[in-house]
Amino acid sequence: MENNSPQVIKRSSEFLSLKQNGKRHWPTKWLLLNYQKNQVGQLRFGVTASRKTGSAVVRNKLKRWTREYFRSFLVAGNSLEADINLIFKPMDANFYKGLSHEEFVKALDRGLETLRKHL
Repeated sequence: MENNSPQVIKRSSEFLSLKQNGKRHWPTKWLLLNYQKNQVGQLRFGVTASRKTGSAVVRNKLKRWTREYFRSFLVAGNSLEADINLIFKPMDANFYKGLSHEEFVKALDRGLETLRKHL
């Protein structure tokens, strides 16, 4: 069986390495992607959403959407040998609360399209 769930980056050393050695891409004003090619041979991702992003409910929703997005990305047969950290930037009070799932997916699609060109 093929592995349809992406690896999650959990160690702070991996996040720091991405920050120091990785490239950056801003698909939207509220999302920053730190990324670099990895030797693991599969997609790994992490999510950074500070308290300034919103309540715990909102932050968890963003993380859930991200996991779901990458799961369906892999199920669709796409592959990417990269470590990616999605950083949700602090925005106005209820920005993320009002963010639609379609807008979120569109931003990630745009971001990953650019990533593929630069890896």
